[in-house]
Amino acid sequence: MGAALTGRKRTLAFAVVAIAFVMDLLDVTIVNVALPAIGKALHADAAQMAWIVAGYALAFAVLLVIGGRLGDLYGHRVLFLWGVGAFTLASIACGLAGSADALVLARVGQGACAALMVPQVLALMQAMYAPHERMRAFAIFGLLGGLSSALGPVVGGLMVDADVGGLGWRSVFLINLPVGLLALLGASRVLPHDPPSPNTTLDGAGTAWCLLAASAWAVPLVQGPEQGWTPALFALLAAAPLLTLSLWRHCCRLAARGGRPIVQPGLLRDPGYRLGLILSLLCTGLLPAYLFVLTFAWQLGAGLSATQMALLCLPIALAVTASVTWLGRVAFARLGVRCILVGLALQALGMGGMMMICAGGLGDPVALVLSWRGYLAQGLLGLGIGFIGPPLTAVTLQSVPRDQAGGASGVVNAARQYAAVAAIALVSALVHRAGATYSPATLLAALPGLGLLFALSAWMAWSLPRIELVPAASAAH
Repeated sequence: MGAALTGRKRTLAFAVVAIAFVMDLLDVTIVNVALPAIGKALHADAAQMAWIVAGYALAFAVLLVIGGRLGDLYGHRVLFLWGVGAFTLASIACGLAGSADALVLARVGQGACAALMVPQVLALMQAMYAPHERMRAFAIFGLLGGLSSALGPVVGGLMVDADVGGLGWRSVFLINLPVGLLALLGASRVLPHDPPSPNTTLDGAGTAWCLLAASAWAVPLVQGPEQGWTPALFALLAAAPLLTLSLWRHCCRLAARGGRPIVQPGLLRDPGYRLGLILSLLCTGLLPAYLFVLTFAWQLGAGLSATQMALLCLPIALAVTASVTWLGRVAFARLGVRCILVGLALQALGMGGMMMICAGGLGDPVALVLSWRGYLAQGLLGLGIGFIGPPLTAVTLQSVPRDQAGGASGVVNAARQYAAVAAIALVSALVHRAGATYSPATLLAALPGLGLLFALSAWMAWSLPRIELVPAASAAH
């Protein structure tokens, strides 16, 4: 199929799947800066605001693996079209939501639709490019991934304050209507047809167990601090380990019968995959959680406008570009996976610098955060991304058999999404515990949670197998 699609048509097909890929990643973080306006308009409490962010990631994480298998079963082009169409409709539902609960439900639906759409992107890339051409294409997608996530708060802040057509915060969701329609039109014309694989099996029971276990961990942590620790929430949290164990037993039994469970237990025998997966759960939620709390500290606490918040997040996007395209790759080539520790140190310095600004000991926090000091702290966070992402992907997937690479990478991506859910739930609980009055010092309330995640991440990164890979290897995954 790669040879059949060449030249201008292949370039257009690349652009189409790139649009969908960027649309998903922007929607993960674009909502952060819009939260204060959403909370004011829809009277959302702290738990509802947490779910507006985390609900998307939770649905995406749980359904990501089965979304890839549905593409195998029915054809990746078909699932891509359905996924983009459904994602666009869910975005409209978000933009038209009349209550906080309605918006949370629409965001969960949006995440579920993204889980249908995103797995098809890499599969279609495999169809469009011959093996020797894929490395460059995947490298471009790696850059788009880091840049899109970092640009979300910037784009969101500018759109909220622009208030085009009086839409305000609703525009951050409704912008997906013209973008989605453009992707649908292009996809229907230029994407290659791929035959379905009717022998593909779906692990519906495993997906159900995964949903139950993930919800049992996340729901009490988000709802408990805001609405009180009711017996039902205590019972749900107590059931979380048992549900997780049930998921694991199901996967082991299905694998023993020769089936394809949602998580392949045999993969965890590889120390690189096992430790890399754990490290992904620990460290990839740091930045989403930090950005979530930043909204409470600076917009709700200090009164920064959405545009000011966008400018404060711009150094992250610029630094991501520098680290993914150059600095991180150089460090990876020289240090191997040890450059993950460098990335964690850079991010710790950035967050530590922002904590010092918020504490007020250096002067007026608002004046400092909008000066070079605040921009430098944010830039260090962005730099860390390029030092962490590529080597972490490389060491995690290095020893995975080629015939299991798709499922293995799907589990890793799902773990990274759930890491964001768990980290946001953790810092949300800490922020609520500090009181209902927000200020720049609110960021300090999240310090115990963020500090714990940093410490555990550094310990796990030090334990990773000491391998050395060329930077392109990570891009190929």
